[in-house]
Amino acid sequence: MRNYLNNIDRRLSRIIRTIAGEADRRGLPAYIVGGIVRDIILGRENLDLDIVVEGDAVALAKKVAQAQGAVVRVYPEFGTATVQWPSGVRVDFASTRRESYPYPGALPRVAPSAGTLRDDLFRRDFTINAMAVCINRGDFGRLVDEFGGLPDLRGGTIRVLHDRSFVDDPTRILRAARFEQRLHFRIEAATLRLLKKALRTKAVDNVKPPRYFAEFRKMLSEDNPAGQLGRLEDLGALGLMDPAWALDIRLLEQVCKRWQRLPVKLALEYRRSRWLIFFMASAEAIGGRQLPRILGKFPLKKEEKESILQVPGTRPLLRQLAVPGLSRSEVYRILKPLTAGMAVYLRLRADHVGVAERVDRYLTRDAGLRPDIDGEDLKRMGVKPGKEIGAILSGILYQKIDGELKGRRSQLAAAGAMVPGREGKTDGPHQTGQ
Repeated sequence: MRNYLNNIDRRLSRIIRTIAGEADRRGLPAYIVGGIVRDIILGRENLDLDIVVEGDAVALAKKVAQAQGAVVRVYPEFGTATVQWPSGVRVDFASTRRESYPYPGALPRVAPSAGTLRDDLFRRDFTINAMAVCINRGDFGRLVDEFGGLPDLRGGTIRVLHDRSFVDDPTRILRAARFEQRLHFRIEAATLRLLKKALRTKAVDNVKPPRYFAEFRKMLSEDNPAGQLGRLEDLGALGLMDPAWALDIRLLEQVCKRWQRLPVKLALEYRRSRWLIFFMASAEAIGGRQLPRILGKFPLKKEEKESILQVPGTRPLLRQLAVPGLSRSEVYRILKPLTAGMAVYLRLRADHVGVAERVDRYLTRDAGLRPDIDGEDLKRMGVKPGKEIGAILSGILYQKIDGELKGRRSQLAAAGAMVPGREGKTDGPHQTGQ
């Protein structure tokens, strides 16, 4: 018997053996399931560990957490629990279950602890994700493949488990495109027919937009989001996001390629926003009037939504940034009203090297600059609280950005010259902070 757990990450191996020991002591059949099994066979890294138990998974999770000094969170209504190790590793525990769909496209009704391992695997999306590896003593590392996942994995095939798969859960349409492109596989012919047939049913309209968005965001987080979305468009499934969705695939490909060439400092700083930047690229071709309506359907944070809503202004902003002779402060004034996400997006959309350099300088240096004086300094000069303080501080900041004012003393002098009746006067260092 081949042991499929021979070459996994050492940290995960220790955790798996700890869980296996507790499962054996309780007489519980326990298995690793899901995407990690697929990736173990493919030799791909995956630290998302899912354990399925034929029995009380919650009790097992609690015992493991207690023994390991880990934190456990229980979801009794689903018969599941999550254990977080101090090292950061997280393991999901679930009892084997059956699922049923009250109507096409509905969220499934789950019957925990009411099924066998086969029942649990049968509710999954594709054969390559419906395998398990036993972790009990005697069978440790044994592959359980009830539905031909291993041959499909070796053959590079995406195949559903049954004919109603896409009708039961239309979000699997997006997952089919995502796995196909990520793994460089192909959707099998019968599965492709079922996918296209499901797109013509009312089931796709029964799925709430946030569920489609969750899958769409995963696609945008992949290494090749242009390939992901391009394939979705080829399948005729891009409209699942919204019937008015329009995609300029060449623009998205360009933005993806330029992200790879982004300065390391910027790429690291904004890596968590990468999916948002690609969302913005995928949405630029949508009409400005349609965009607010579409975004209203999705669970976006305020700044994420603001970033996307600024996308229709991309071309005018790029033209402004390309004007010869712009000072750094003028570039600052163009970019300051924008979200950080929009500024990064402009950097990736810039065809002109000079524009890209201007945005780079803003993001890495100028955006974080502040005057070395503040409102309290101005009040001591007799400036009343209000808009005048803001205007003077902005003026000082612009001169600092342009390299005209390099220290606090010079900024105090410049501010004094802006205050009516104080022209030529300065506040010496001994006066500040009093």
